[in-house]
Amino acid sequence: MALYRNINRSKLRRAIAAVELAALAPLLGTLIVGMVELSRGMMAKETLSNAARKGCRTGIQRDKSSTDAYNDALNIMTDNGYGSTLFNPQNPGGTTTGTIIGTITITVTDPGGNTLTDALNAPSGSSVSVQVGIPASSVNWVTSFYLQNAMIESETVVMMKQ
Repeated sequence: MALYRNINRSKLRRAIAAVELAALAPLLGTLIVGMVELSRGMMAKETLSNAARKGCRTGIQRDKSSTDAYNDALNIMTDNGYGSTLFNPQNPGGTTTGTIIGTITITVTDPGGNTLTDALNAPSGSSVSVQVGIPASSVNWVTSFYLQNAMIESETVVMMKQ
């Protein structure tokens, strides 16, 4: 008890605060990193949806092909910072330079329910759907170690060809 009386109360309060901070710092750090990762994932999901929407808008036009829809979706991704090292999907022609990273899936269905190979010659009333996906490792910094094979995908956007 004599030792406690000799210690200055303000020094004791600072020591207690330091111990509390040391105990809570890992929890706070984990919470902050989690918020940053979640925000990056949500931002990527929005970018994927924008790319799918733009590709679908292009694919439903009369004079546009599936390659045009692919290029517009790819341009949206590139404009938002997902270059060829983070997002490099296989193009509709089947050729891609480098490693394939991510997907752009374009499906054209005629009014009779038959799947067509290209949007260019699709009859009026055909549906065009576009879905864009990117690996979690291209988006997140920390969780990509835990989600190595996970894909972040856009909602499938479906529009009717004019």
